[in-house]
Amino acid sequence: MRKKKKTETSSEGWLLPYSDMMTLLLSLFIVLFAMAKINETKFQEVKNEFGTILSNHSNSSEANKDVIKLKESGTNKKSILKSSAAASSSSVALTRREQMETQQLKSVEQKLNQIIEQTPDLANNADVSLQSDGIHINMKSNVLFSTGSAALSDEAKNNLNALSSPLKQLNENPVVIAGYTDNVPYQGQNGEYQSNWDLSAARAIQVMQYYVNNSVISSSNVSIQAYAENQPRASNNTAEGRAQNRRVEIIIQRINYDK
Repeated sequence: MRKKKKTETSSEGWLLPYSDMMTLLLSLFIVLFAMAKINETKFQEVKNEFGTILSNHSNSSEANKDVIKLKESGTNKKSILKSSAAASSSSVALTRREQMETQQLKSVEQKLNQIIEQTPDLANNADVSLQSDGIHINMKSNVLFSTGSAALSDEAKNNLNALSSPLKQLNENPVVIAGYTDNVPYQGQNGEYQSNWDLSAARAIQVMQYYVNNSVISSSNVSIQAYAENQPRASNNTAEGRAQNRRVEIIIQRINYDK
């Protein structure tokens, strides 16, 4: 008797693992996509927080090192406190001296302005201003010198004398006396000065020597500068501007208390 052949039926069992694999792949891609989208704000907050933590840790480590160094050197708490108190006291004293000097400079500035207003020759030919580095006194050359000359006339000496009393109150302050000219080339007689540089320097020296000889300023605190036509106050294109540029400037500087 013949045995019947088994009919072969197509199996669909492979669909189940395939479906599971596709589900897993889809889940994987969703997770990867979610990880790729970073919240910048949250990320920055986390970053800053870690930075703060690390910074505090570093500062703490440095402080611990300092404590260890102090212990090793034998420095005790009392000496540290004394040193800190001394530094604080010194800083307060320095600030106090600077405040007192500022008040004195303001007082002298006011007195100089009053004198200038009351002196006919200086009223329209001189000015005073208190700046960050000290008091600046500008005097036009026509109230001090003749054209092309560095010799002080009697009238010029009277104008300098008028300012002497307030200046004596600042005899400990450094003083700079600077000479300036306009841009017209120097044409002096007898070749006394070679250029505007020489003329501006000679005028500054004359004012310096007069004040030193009359004990208005100390010879150890004064210096001179010469600028010729450089650093003009006004345009040299007009006669009025050139008159402003021909000048002598006296700068009473602040004292450097840090030295």
